[in-house]
Amino acid sequence: MDRQALDDGLLLVDLPDDGLTVRFYQILFDRYPAVEPMFRRDNKVQAAMLRTAIVSVLDHLDDGDWLTDNLHALGRRHGDMGVTAEMYDAVGECMIAAMVEIGGGSWTPAMTDAWQEALGVVSALMLDGHRAVATS
Repeated sequence: MDRQALDDGLLLVDLPDDGLTVRFYQILFDRYPAVEPMFRRDNKVQAAMLRTAIVSVLDHLDDGDWLTDNLHALGRRHGDMGVTAEMYDAVGECMIAAMVEIGGGSWTPAMTDAWQEALGVVSALMLDGHRAVATS
């Protein structure tokens, strides 16, 4: 995984007031309106929580145990809320779309590749936790 491209990409698009994650939710709800009712919290609060989660994952990228424990737990909670496995792809798609949009001409294909890989790993770990809910 290209750590530098991840860091550079986040630095480029991490807007004040959780602008990246706010824009992400706008794109998600525009493209996938059926998921919006699943979000009962104020969107600003939800956006702030998502930003914190993204930063935490990047901070622990080299700590496999932390990632596994925390992302499995997060996946279980999402499973309990009714999130389906298909929704993970939509989330990745919309996050990359928000990053590309905000990054504009400074966003690079290497950043897209790195973030797609990272989001894929996050999704896989969360889905492992999610599956634990589905099979119990």
